[in-house]
Amino acid sequence: MLDVSRTTGVGPNLRQLRVAKGLTMDRLASLSELTRGYISLVERGLKTPSIAALLRMAAALDVNVAYFFDPQPTSAPRYTIHRRQQEDALPMKDESYGLFALAAARPHKSMAPFLLTPPFKSTPNSARARQKIQRSFHSGEEMLFVVSGRVAIELDGEEFELEKGDCLYFSGETPHQVHSLGRQKAEVLVVIGVVQPDRA
Repeated sequence: MLDVSRTTGVGPNLRQLRVAKGLTMDRLASLSELTRGYISLVERGLKTPSIAALLRMAAALDVNVAYFFDPQPTSAPRYTIHRRQQEDALPMKDESYGLFALAAARPHKSMAPFLLTPPFKSTPNSARARQKIQRSFHSGEEMLFVVSGRVAIELDGEEFELEKGDCLYFSGETPHQVHSLGRQKAEVLVVIGVVQPDRA
């Protein structure tokens, strides 16, 4: 079952910001190149958004992606520490996919780090596969480091298998998708170079 309580933090923050900026759901969908239905599910806490979707919505709303996790951070700390025991603080997780924002309390970062638990690959004819949005892409650069388990990464039509300790670095604008392999879901450290909006 989907644990809705775990996804409710990002959804309300997204909706509050969208409304404050005077954007309809359709307009945000157009700006972020996502569907209205997808955004609606995220806002209601029924969908865990992908990292790429979060980045696109953040760019469309002219905020750092950390805003969705902590819209009113205290003054910027000199450092942040993420402890494993505190992972329930800022998770988004459903039955197939887990995403933890690391260092969310630090605003205006030049890097956006996440701990990702990729889903297993859906069969081509499954309902989940048919509902899936196209492969992720976003501005900036991305690094994946496999913390545990094994993953398959589809990168612009080419597939790589990576295991614990392997690392891949690429342009985020390259369409990509990552899946867990084997019996246990993998854990992947994802670090994205954030392209700051031009405020000139």
